[in-house]
Amino acid sequence: MKRILAILIGGLCFALAASAARAEDQLSALERQFRQLPIEARRLTGPLFWLHGDESKERLEMYVGKVAEGGNGCFTAESRPHNDWLGPGWYRDLAICLEAAKKRDLKMWIFDDAWWPSQSMGNKVPPRWAAKRLAAEAVDVEGPRRLTAEGYGGDRYVAAVAGRLTPDGKIDGDSLVDLAPHAKDGVLDWTAPEGKWRIMKFTHVQAPPLKQNRQLSVDGASKDCADWFIQTVYQPHYDRFKDDFGKTIVGFFYDEPETAGDWGTELNAVLAERGVDWKKTYVAYKFELAGEQQVAARYQYLDAFAETWGRTMYGGTTRWCHERGVKSIGHFMEHSRLYVHHEFCAGDMMRLQKYSDMGGIDAVFTQFVMGKREEAFTPPIWQTPKLASSISHVFGKPDDLAMVEIFGARGQDLTYREMKWWTDHMQVSGVNFMIPHSFNPRSPYDEDCPPYFYNGGFEPRWPLYRVWADYTSRLSLMLSGGRHVCPVAILFSGNLRQVGKMVTPEDMTTALQDAQFDCDWLPMEVFERDAALDGKEIKLHNERYRVLIVPPTEVVPYAAPAKAKEFFDKGGVVVGYGFLPSKSATIGKTSADIEALCRAIWGDDAKPGLTACKTNSVGGRSYLLPEKPKTKEITASLVADANVHPTLEVLEGQTDNWLHVLHRQKSGRDIFLVCNQNHQGTTRRFTFRVKAHGEPECWDAMRNEITTPRFRRIDDNTVEVSLTLEPLETVLLVFQPEKITRPKRIEPDTKPAHEPIALVREPNPPAEPPTPERKRRPLTLSPVKAADPFRGRATIPADVDPTRCRVLLEMDDLPGEAAAVTVNGAKAGGMIGRPLRLDITRHVKPGENTVLIEPLAPKSARLVFYDR
Repeated sequence: MKRILAILIGGLCFALAASAARAEDQLSALERQFRQLPIEARRLTGPLFWLHGDESKERLEMYVGKVAEGGNGCFTAESRPHNDWLGPGWYRDLAICLEAAKKRDLKMWIFDDAWWPSQSMGNKVPPRWAAKRLAAEAVDVEGPRRLTAEGYGGDRYVAAVAGRLTPDGKIDGDSLVDLAPHAKDGVLDWTAPEGKWRIMKFTHVQAPPLKQNRQLSVDGASKDCADWFIQTVYQPHYDRFKDDFGKTIVGFFYDEPETAGDWGTELNAVLAERGVDWKKTYVAYKFELAGEQQVAARYQYLDAFAETWGRTMYGGTTRWCHERGVKSIGHFMEHSRLYVHHEFCAGDMMRLQKYSDMGGIDAVFTQFVMGKREEAFTPPIWQTPKLASSISHVFGKPDDLAMVEIFGARGQDLTYREMKWWTDHMQVSGVNFMIPHSFNPRSPYDEDCPPYFYNGGFEPRWPLYRVWADYTSRLSLMLSGGRHVCPVAILFSGNLRQVGKMVTPEDMTTALQDAQFDCDWLPMEVFERDAALDGKEIKLHNERYRVLIVPPTEVVPYAAPAKAKEFFDKGGVVVGYGFLPSKSATIGKTSADIEALCRAIWGDDAKPGLTACKTNSVGGRSYLLPEKPKTKEITASLVADANVHPTLEVLEGQTDNWLHVLHRQKSGRDIFLVCNQNHQGTTRRFTFRVKAHGEPECWDAMRNEITTPRFRRIDDNTVEVSLTLEPLETVLLVFQPEKITRPKRIEPDTKPAHEPIALVREPNPPAEPPTPERKRRPLTLSPVKAADPFRGRATIPADVDPTRCRVLLEMDDLPGEAAAVTVNGAKAGGMIGRPLRLDITRHVKPGENTVLIEPLAPKSARLVFYDR
């Protein structure tokens, strides 16, 4: 027995050692990718690339070259619109782009329509395949009476139902009769029993045109229509380029589709698999059932329709893509709560996008403005990135990838500081695939929703694009794959807003984020069906939630609070806010059932406050917070009272509610993205308490720098880290299992090892801005008229050995606080935002050195030497 035990222990030790070695190798590989950014590490950065049909082969090839030069790893070939979409000209231009992409090892996505919104097909959707809406008409009869009527058949006929009328003119749901057995050859022949009855005939009609372009769209809830769309749009691309599918061609991209219909041929099958009586849902949707069944049945219709559209259209396209080795991605319209709008996403965007390969959103115009949570144009918008990342997390999408089409129509005056601020908000919210809008081969002779990043050579700030692309690619490398560490889940179901009062999760999400708590929006169906309760945690895929938030919604499916009660009974923390549910969205359950569950969780007379409403002997705690909780109220209830702490807490330092954190684990290491989204003001000093094993390092994704911060280990799982952060500065805290000798992070009190050496600027020739053909219209030009680079020289004296110290380029009064730097003819990187410094140690040499700072010159620059 002892020998067997020794063998088992030895085997376990060997397995643990092997696992640790694998993790070490993975992190070493990760560091190499971080520092070198090979093309494979750039796949999560890539622009929309516009095709119109009038560009020459040479122009397209040159522009694909600019995609690569800009540091992208992919692009999306988009008809904008192409003058021969799905014709020979379209496939000709795709082939040109494809061959150019192969030469540069770029990946290519294909836009799936002539122009947005997707599924309108350039106004070529025949009525036969267009979206449908349910129509109904009724006749009341007094029974007993035999009724014979024509019109109960034909292409647009759906069903007929009879129901007994109640004294108040509503319909008794338990009396409903399916009249299908009584309709033959289009003639209904049915004898109504005694009493007042309503005969309801359901047909479908063509849905109205889309809101955005007034065109018909494909019916996504009917399989024959979705199949026709796939065969008409997707299949011809495969027929022509199948050898490149899964290689250079990696997938299709859909853009802002709508859901103009409200009925489809697959709806009844979805209702049946849920065990829901279709008759009740149809009647509740078009008429009114008596009693509490009305709300529940109407919700069941809406929710089942969203599932039907998602499964049929997006499940169908994704399945087709997977069978051919590619993916399906895209986004809907999310601003102004369109993510719960019936005509834009069947009332629940999460239900539709669960069938795509990742969550996705759009970020356009001035929807995001530095220093503002919301802007007047399309609020609410601030938390749409959390919507996208939640889709990827809760549905277990590979590597937790979530995408954003970003910067569209913001204008050519978009600054790179703005771009960084937008990007930081996306990344810290879990969105890690950036699709910048756009690379336009027509530019500068166009005015379609700029910015255009290269702009045909008429954008002096073009060198900064590579700095931005390198930055976001490093972040995406570190923040995809592995495991998302998130303590809070907020229950969500979009169509509840169609049947009662509902507060959407934005305010709660923001309050949590400002208190350094991450959260996911968790669809109630996923919580009910897929989540496992493991003591005080909710387990879902790789997620482990410790706090469950039940949103302020008047109506709720019974299973959601029932499972919330089970979580509370097992010792979990359950939080409500604003008000508690009071009505049932489940047929067969009543408001009394919902109220009983709420009493079991929150007690008999719960009122909003910051202390626990109810506790139990195993640690369960319930809270009812204000409807718009403040950050300090989140901290008071969750941290001080419930003893649930963020994995990174701010002990010292003023955040002004603009310091946000994302925690992931990758290659066996804890990784924290810390974003100071304060974009103005002075340097801020912080002390963080971090729950993580190992040695903390600062990985600067902007400056490609890895340093050791000042820290104090409290215990094996707790460390205090001190950092100063400039406005807009972002760091990655990466925890190593063992100490690695790194340079110390430079803080304001760090003393140089030698006297700085000022760079002597060489005279620039007079600026010669590019001169477009002014008479050509339209014309989009940069607000920066011409580049004014800094070309300087500095001689390192003989008594300074650059191999024994760190050499930093530091600058003052840099226009736009952004620069791309070249040292001795080699690209050295750059920065967007303060600190205005860059480690150029590996590029300098003894003696004279040349430095190029572009596109605009700082007031002064110098070389500063620090100890290694």
